[in-house]
Amino acid sequence: MIKFCYSLLTFTCLTSFSLRLDASLPLEKQQLIIESSTEKARENLLLLLSGEWVSRALYVVTKLEIADCLQDGPKSVQEIAVFSQSNPESLQRVLHMLVGFGVFEEQDGAIFANNEASALLSKSNHDSLYSLSTFYGEDIHAAWDQILKSVLSGTPAFQLTFKQAVFSYFKEHPDRASIFQDAMKEKSTAVIKSSLASYNFGQFNSIFDIGGGAGHFLLAILKKYPHLNGMVFDVPEVIDTIPKRNQPILQEQCRLCSGDFFDYIPKGADAYLLKSILHDWDDSKAEEILKNCRQAMDQSSRLLIVEVVLLPKDQSVYANCMDVLMLAITGGKERSLASFSQMLDRAGFVLEHVYPTSTEFSILEARKKIKSSDQTGS
Repeated sequence: MIKFCYSLLTFTCLTSFSLRLDASLPLEKQQLIIESSTEKARENLLLLLSGEWVSRALYVVTKLEIADCLQDGPKSVQEIAVFSQSNPESLQRVLHMLVGFGVFEEQDGAIFANNEASALLSKSNHDSLYSLSTFYGEDIHAAWDQILKSVLSGTPAFQLTFKQAVFSYFKEHPDRASIFQDAMKEKSTAVIKSSLASYNFGQFNSIFDIGGGAGHFLLAILKKYPHLNGMVFDVPEVIDTIPKRNQPILQEQCRLCSGDFFDYIPKGADAYLLKSILHDWDDSKAEEILKNCRQAMDQSSRLLIVEVVLLPKDQSVYANCMDVLMLAITGGKERSLASFSQMLDRAGFVLEHVYPTSTEFSILEARKKIKSSDQTGS
């Protein structure tokens, strides 16, 4: 027996084969299944190739509002089909596939229920990703069809698809811009919460949120630190929607200011906040924004950059996916800590601290470098 095991181990090592048990069989009928590393690689690759099918299925259940249907408890596929006006058999097959990826739970008798993942697709969930799933499943999905041409040409896939840059498109299509803003608000919910837990914004008296959208991040800061006053600075078509999209911020010590951060940035804040701004742009454009921030800042002011930071090799799989998304949509990029540090240096800043959060985002705190022109006042 010992000789057999030794021979089997030798065979496994020499041939790069692994042994596994067939979990579907009773223990007394278990059979050893020889699985080569090539077969395992094939299985992994096939799963990756099916990724688009999974994302499309997530879009389907999002649009059909299945998670909302299951908010009050498990239901049969027939009940869900009536609610969503869909074909029961087709719906069951889509839900069954998603269960295999950890979205929804399936019980005997074609009964389905929400789990922690699927509940995030409900519009009524405080941490909902409903709008994000919709946005990814429509505008972003359409752009990905042009990713090959994008890689060949260097032009964002979104621009190839819609014949204009993404932010110009949103300016001309306010309905799509609204979905985008809702998606970004949802995605930011966890980031804002983790940022407030990781960084002391209360050390300042004033914060300007540059490119701050509807101002949800700034509102959360002002609520936690009532002594602060702030400003949301963004393009006019965004600022004009704030009274409708974020009414509570009008009750806080907050000003709204419209403008273009490529032209100028308002002066007078203790801290300047850039959340998910620099990754939308290539290095030259990002440096323009940073230099305009520097122009607006006092020597004692601080620049707070809230962004994904790429880690070496395969240590940040999701962040690497976001990097390619930026390539496809905006022409921007995610950056490593070294890239941020070098870019800040070129723009006249020193990176002082990095504060990780519980999400994929980090807070980078920078100050102005002292230049001879600053010292002479010229």
